Amino acid sequence: MTHPQKSSAAALPPGPKPLGIGLRSAEQAKKSLPAWLLSLLLHLSLIAGLIFFLTQIPNGAGEVDNRTGGIVLVDIQSESTEYLSEGDIAQNSNPASVPDSSTPSVDLEKRPELPGMEVTTGEVVGTEDLLANKLPSADSLIVGSVANGKIGGKMTTEVFGIPGTGSRFVYLIDRSKSMEGYNFRPMLAARQELWKSVTSLNESNQFQIIFYNNEVDIFRRKLNLHAASEVNKDAAKQYIESIRPDGGTDHLAALKTAFKLSPDVIFFLTDAEGGFTADEIFELSRRNYSRAIINTIEFGERRSNDRSLEAIARNSGGKYIFKNINTLRVE
Repeated sequence: MTHPQKSSAAALPPGPKPLGIGLRSAEQAKKSLPAWLLSLLLHLSLIAGLIFFLTQIPNGAGEVDNRTGGIVLVDIQSESTEYLSEGDIAQNSNPASVPDSSTPSVDLEKRPELPGMEVTTGEVVGTEDLLANKLPSADSLIVGSVANGKIGGKMTTEVFGIPGTGSRFVYLIDRSKSMEGYNFRPMLAARQELWKSVTSLNESNQFQIIFYNNEVDIFRRKLNLHAASEVNKDAAKQYIESIRPDGGTDHLAALKTAFKLSPDVIFFLTDAEGGFTADEIFELSRRNYSRAIINTIEFGERRSNDRSLEAIARNSGGKYIFKNINTLRVE
């Protein structure tokens, strides 16, 4: 009598399972994991690998000693190029270590000269060697009576012993009727002193002559200054000799006219008392825009109590003098 066979599974003895069975179990477990978890693990692995790779790349050109900024010299060799700073050159004092430059050096002692320029060697002292002093002056560019001299050179001239220092002079002379009294002595003395002062001026100076009574009479009929050239001096002499006393006296209008010329010095001569009020003296000080020094000369037999001419001179920094008509010297 035959018995039915038992299944092979039931016939296996207890213990570890065969290898094939273990692999099938792992594959079944793997398939049982969700798909999103597998994707996450794969991306994390890639990111970790990329970070590791980047950290192994050196920054920039590698570890190089820092150098200071400034002028850099290049030492070009056949195999390499080295950049030398000022500190490197100071440390390496051997001349053989610095290669010769292909650019020729400039010999300062033999530099080319500019037209009209002198080569200066050594230390420059003062301003005599500056370029500006090698250029022609403005005076040399002027054509006319002052072409050979400098403009504006200061000097000192006198009228009746009162000195005035400057470059621009105005002579303001009273020509009223009273100036012909005493045998014409006041006018002759005024002409004499005026002419002596004008002839003493240099060609670099400028002047104007104003004779006045009720009105003003200006040399060459133009309200401007003239260079003290020989030509202008000769013309001034003829003008001075042509003046004849006449009319009354208007000091204020004459002084206002003189201020318009912006002089350095005004020689103001009259034989009449000043008669200026305090307000007029103040107005004259205000109109003296060039801050001209006013020297006042008063003619008379005796000095009055009027001190306005002296006040005008004092306010401007000038001087006042009284001349007795009876003792005036006329040559």
